[in-house]
Amino acid sequence: MKKSKSWIRICVHLLLFFILGIHSSKFDVNPVTDDISRLAVLRQNIPKDYKIPVHYVSREEGGMCWVKLNVFYLEESLKDLAHKFGNISSNRKDISIFVQMLQELRLNLGSVEPIMYDFECHYREERWQTARYFDFVKDFLLAAQIREDSDDCEPPPCPTTSYTETTEAYLTGHEQSTLNQVVERSLLSLLFIPLLALVFLLVWKLRSRRNGEDLEQNPGEGGLFTGTEGTAPPLNAEISEKNKLNVIETV
Repeated sequence: MKKSKSWIRICVHLLLFFILGIHSSKFDVNPVTDDISRLAVLRQNIPKDYKIPVHYVSREEGGMCWVKLNVFYLEESLKDLAHKFGNISSNRKDISIFVQMLQELRLNLGSVEPIMYDFECHYREERWQTARYFDFVKDFLLAAQIREDSDDCEPPPCPTTSYTETTEAYLTGHEQSTLNQVVERSLLSLLFIPLLALVFLLVWKLRSRRNGEDLEQNPGEGGLFTGTEGTAPPLNAEISEKNKLNVIETV
C-alpha cells in the first residue's frame, strides 16, 4: 500500500510538473513582446514627418472584430513600407518580421473577407506620420496577442457620407480654389497689357504734339531751297538775251 501511494504521488508530481512547465513556457516566451521593441528602432530610423498611407477601421467601430478588420490592410501597408528601403537595409528586415507575423496571424484567423465586406463603408484612408503609424502597429499586435475577437460582429450603421467621399470632396474643393486663384492671377496679369498699351499711346501722342509745336515755332528750317534763289531767271532766258545783244552789235 505504501509503495502504491508513493507511485501515485510521483505520478501526480510529474503531471503537475508537465502542466506547469507547459504553461510557464507559454508565459515566459513571448515573441510578440520581444519583437515589439523593434518598433522603437523603426520610429527612430524613419523621419518623423514622413507620411505613411494606411487603410483601417477605427477601434470604436471595429469592436471585437477590430483585429480581423485590420490585419490584411496593415500587412499590405507594411509591405509597401518595406519596399521603400533597399534589400540590405535593416529597416526592411525589421519590417519584414512584422509582415511575416501578420501573415501567420491572418492564416490563423481564417477567412476575413466576409467581415471586411460587412464593414466596407467604415474603412478610412489616411496618411499618418511615423510616430502615430507605429503606435497603431503596436496596439494592433498587443490586441492580436490577447485575441479578444469574435466571429460574429455586427457592424454599426454606415455614415451618410463616407470618410473617403468626404476626403475626396475636400481635395476637390481645395483643387478648385487653387485653380480659381490661378485664374484670378492670370486675369490680373492680362489687365496690365491694355494698361501698358494705353500708357505707350499717351507717351507717343505727347511726343508727336511736341514735335508739331517745334515745327510751327521754326518754319524756316524746313524750307532750305526757298528764298531769293528761287527767283533767279531760267537758263534759256539768259541765252536768248545774249543772242539779242549779239544781233544788235552786228547791226
